Amino acid sequence: MEEKVYFQAEHVFREAAETLFLEEKAKLQLLLPHAEIHHIGSTAIPGSLTKGDVDIQVIVNQEHFNSSREVLVKHYDVNSGSVSSDTFISFKDDDRDPPLGIQLTVRNSSLDIFWKITSVLRENENLRQQYDQIKQEFNGRSMEEYREAKARFLTNLMKTDDYKNK
Repeated sequence: MEEKVYFQAEHVFREAAETLFLEEKAKLQLLLPHAEIHHIGSTAIPGSLTKGDVDIQVIVNQEHFNSSREVLVKHYDVNSGSVSSDTFISFKDDDRDPPLGIQLTVRNSSLDIFWKITSVLRENENLRQQYDQIKQEFNGRSMEEYREAKARFLTNLMKTDDYKNK
């Protein structure tokens, strides 16, 4: 059966998302004191539309990546539906409310992009509205088709001066 995607206003999830982020940030700082930790994604962007899940980017230097991955695998499920490499791995905890995703990235690697995208969308109302328009278009529709449209939008966003200057 085809997975559908649904969005709501970010403010509906704000309190729960912020609470979960702060709890997980404290835990992650204890587990990985050398890491940089960011609340990313739409629950981190006031006024946006969101699926309501909380995403966290954990950034480490290359020399800490393998040990960080080994620590996180003891505390979270590996997101097997996501890409994995020697500079990126995704974890999840679908039993949390709201659901939790953690992206472990190597600093300055090809997927060390999430915090930048979130920052640009927080600061650029026009781009945030364009992204929300895509979400409105795909609300209640195919998750796969939404992800394709989202990828096209984010590819274009990363070509903007706002992104390049981060």
